[in-house]
Amino acid sequence: MRLPTLPALALAFTLATPALAEDAAKKPDDWRVVCATNTKDGSRAVQGTDLVIEAGEKVKDAVAVEGNVIIRKGAVVEDAVAIRGRVIVEAGARVKGDAVSLGGEVRVHNGARIDGDAVALGGRLNMDKEDAVAGDKVSLSFEIGGKDVVRGLIEGALDKDMRCHIIDNEDKDV
Repeated sequence: MRLPTLPALALAFTLATPALAEDAAKKPDDWRVVCATNTKDGSRAVQGTDLVIEAGEKVKDAVAVEGNVIIRKGAVVEDAVAIRGRVIVEAGARVKGDAVSLGGEVRVHNGARIDGDAVALGGRLNMDKEDAVAGDKVSLSFEIGGKDVVRGLIEGALDKDMRCHIIDNEDKDV
């Protein structure tokens, strides 16, 4: 079971991106906001928006921070991770590895398939059929007074670090 590694890697990837403060003296043409990335190995990551994997696409890792990962019919993803969002696996879609949501839900529609684990921490695991997930099915949610304590802990830990980052076009390291 790869459960402990996948969320840790997703979180490390998100927090490891260097944040550069906006310099008020520079013109807006000198900088751009980066909220999405595609990597050479076929992985995709977005922040503040949904990541939609369309029919026929094959993606290694799909990561959304403050957005949902939506896997459409005919799409194949190795691993899917949503931080403060949902992983939605539509009918006819496949996740070869794990589907993990930190602070949201993992939704597996009838006819969808997850070969690995389905994990929702601070949210719910919703499956139309129990056998749609081959691996472990984990949902950890603890409510007090109508508020999810696990989700609150995740949001509190991530809140100040979850922003799009300003990358200065004049910076030679970009």
